[in-house]
Amino acid sequence: MSDTSPARPRDFVGYGDSPPSFSWPGGKKVAINFAINYEEGTERNPLVGDLVRDSRTWVRSALPPTERDLMQEGEYEYGTRVGIWRLLRIFKEFNVPYSVFLSSEALLANPALGERLKTEDCDIVSHGTRSISRVGLTEELERADLRRSVEQTLEITGKRILGAFPRPPITDNSRRVMAEEGLLYDSATSNDDRPYFADVSGRPMLVLPYALDTNDARFWGGQSGPGFTGSTDFFEYLKAAFDVLYRESDESGTMMSIGLHARIMRPGRVASVIRFLEYVSGFDGAWLAKRSDIAAHFARQFAPENTWNLDALSSLP
Repeated sequence: MSDTSPARPRDFVGYGDSPPSFSWPGGKKVAINFAINYEEGTERNPLVGDLVRDSRTWVRSALPPTERDLMQEGEYEYGTRVGIWRLLRIFKEFNVPYSVFLSSEALLANPALGERLKTEDCDIVSHGTRSISRVGLTEELERADLRRSVEQTLEITGKRILGAFPRPPITDNSRRVMAEEGLLYDSATSNDDRPYFADVSGRPMLVLPYALDTNDARFWGGQSGPGFTGSTDFFEYLKAAFDVLYRESDESGTMMSIGLHARIMRPGRVASVIRFLEYVSGFDGAWLAKRSDIAAHFARQFAPENTWNLDALSSLP
């Protein structure tokens, strides 16, 4: 479907000083969503025909980018061999529902995880089929990639995808493609601390913002902000973010997204996640939730009748 409407305008206002009055289920104040970005095995690699390798690790290489570097590859392999299983054990220990931002072809590299996700208390958000740059992607290719990731995830895990955070860059077509492909919500933005509805081709669509600051990618530094240098940095930042959101949520519930990557969650770093879970367990107003549950609760309270894909709510508790 081709859209000839003007480019989507920017919204600099949002809720402003008048956020909606509401709370999360049971009167909870802050909805906390852990999002595991699971991409390992889908990064660029000459072994599978890519012209250059992926170098998004803290391991630097003197090899030409057209050649494999097994030390860099090993950083990704850590996520599949160790990191993801460590996170699943921790979430089980603390009884934490969570979300997986999934590059769907990663499950082909680790079939055991695909089998495990069938029974995990998690939902899945589309992160494309592969963890590769989408520069120059046409609308047709963007649509085909989203559709394939949804179909592949359902085929392997039995779980229906209701939201997406495509691999950046996010284009002017991305949100409309999600809506037209049947998704309930878009998480490809970091512009708010609460869900909201955005106009997509004249109809509202639910947006569940993500966050790049409360994210373990900052152990790498760079575009996600000043780098974390140790576990204490990450814990203190998560704690500070939660404390402020909790303080602001007496009249209007807030949302906190915590982005994790299986390959980054080595022992000294994952210790901060354990400390944070122990910390928020002391707050009655903290709601640890899957992204789909956050979407369902907000949409059932506030969605206009013509909101995109509200029928998806029928598949949720």
